[in-house]
Amino acid sequence: MDSTFVELNSEEGSTENENVRSLAPAIYYRPEREIYHFLGQEITIEESIDSYGATIWPAALALCRFLETPQGRQQIDLLDKSVLELGAGTGLLSVVVTLLGAKLTATDLPEILSKLTCNINRNTRGRRRNEPQVAELFWGQKLDEAFPRSTHQYDYVLATDVVYHHDFLAELLVTMRHFCQPGTTLVWANKVRFASDLGFIVNFLKYFDITLFKELDDVRIYVATSKISEKEGDQVQETSEEVEDNGDLESSKRDAGETNSTSETGDSAEELEQEQECDDTQSLEDDTQEKQVQEELEDSGGSEEEAKPDNTETPKQRWAPTVYYCNGKETYYFLGYEIRIQESVGYYGSTVWPAALALCRFLDTPTGRQQINLLDKRTLELGAGTGLLSIVATLLGAKLTATDLPEILGNLRSNLNRNTRHHWRHEPQVTALAWGHRLEEMFPRSTHLYDYVLAADVVYHHDYLAELLDTMRHFCGPQTTLIFANKVRYEADLVFIENFQKAFKSTLLTEMDEVRIYSATMRI
Repeated sequence: MDSTFVELNSEEGSTENENVRSLAPAIYYRPEREIYHFLGQEITIEESIDSYGATIWPAALALCRFLETPQGRQQIDLLDKSVLELGAGTGLLSVVVTLLGAKLTATDLPEILSKLTCNINRNTRGRRRNEPQVAELFWGQKLDEAFPRSTHQYDYVLATDVVYHHDFLAELLVTMRHFCQPGTTLVWANKVRFASDLGFIVNFLKYFDITLFKELDDVRIYVATSKISEKEGDQVQETSEEVEDNGDLESSKRDAGETNSTSETGDSAEELEQEQECDDTQSLEDDTQEKQVQEELEDSGGSEEEAKPDNTETPKQRWAPTVYYCNGKETYYFLGYEIRIQESVGYYGSTVWPAALALCRFLDTPTGRQQINLLDKRTLELGAGTGLLSIVATLLGAKLTATDLPEILGNLRSNLNRNTRHHWRHEPQVTALAWGHRLEEMFPRSTHLYDYVLAADVVYHHDYLAELLDTMRHFCGPQTTLIFANKVRYEADLVFIENFQKAFKSTLLTEMDEVRIYSATMRI
């Protein structure tokens, strides 16, 4: 089905046409699809939020941008080359690679393959030189049985943002080693996020020689080749099954250093209290650990014998990240402050979403602060997530209460305290809130009165849109202003907007990067 422009019809059931139409999205709306342009082609990618591989990650975009340049195509010549992609996901990179003339095999988990196949075929049919193949692949499992080295030989192996599931870093390393035979070039695009990423990188260097090609938006693109010589490669090919049976995966698990990321914290009340009490100490420890990590990468573990095989020279220094790296944290700058946000990949609310960034940017402008004056105002945030917006609201002098599900609160409170302590005008509060659940009992309207309710990218869990609307209505009294920032993604978003406009009078304040920011009040 072709992309269509969607506009809500506001003539039925409303006498205030202008307020209804203000919520109609003015973007070119595509149900569950994003449109990209590479190699002179329009590429339509269908995404979802069901799994890691069901959305496009930054490294895939960065590598596509690099391959679109003359320099990229010269350094990574894929024409008529046999290419394997690990963790192909939605297939954006697979599409670009196919359009460049590669003989591609795209791999991922079984639940990803249907959408992957659809995206590749939709965007390459009639324009491809070689027909792409799609195959399921479980990292580290039955590799010689499903992909014997004698028949599965590749000129290139592509891997973008594959260092995401920290429980399977050993299996990923084994898989890379399995497919990277003598003559194979591994192209790896990666954005460092967590401490365990660095552990994987250090151990990756034991088995591969690497060269940095390009850095785009904190994504580093490398080419790597196996350190095994041609003769050793022949021997490994003959005995690969025996090697794997004798503990290759176990040794790789030891190599991969499967340490839990510091971002995966905050579930228990005891940990929460301990984290709150020693937050200053933790920040100091974080800084110390960051310096140690930087030093370790810069000399590539030269002080540790096991980090470098004997008599082998490798360009390890090239792996040192030039970005300001911190353990599972991103750094933002608003209101003249450096704001460090610890993220994770465990929950929807464990990453910074676009609408929160857009609303923070708006509040960082004189116009934004004039139209949304939070100074000394009682402010409630729904779905606060990592807390970036809560931090900005607190720094603007709001009397803030940040809410989210219980499993989010540990990380939320830590981020909020770390970035506002010694700067707040009013101490922010953090409390659990399940949308639509026991609202009057837990938050009676007689005592929970707010000047502002903030909600940024809260239309994400489509099974709870009715509960979200009930929650907004519960907290929005006659004197309450609801600030709603949203990026339309799915048809269900439009259904929510249609119901939202029936309950609220809205005004569009601004639009940034397809995020629309509205001011709304209850209809009386």
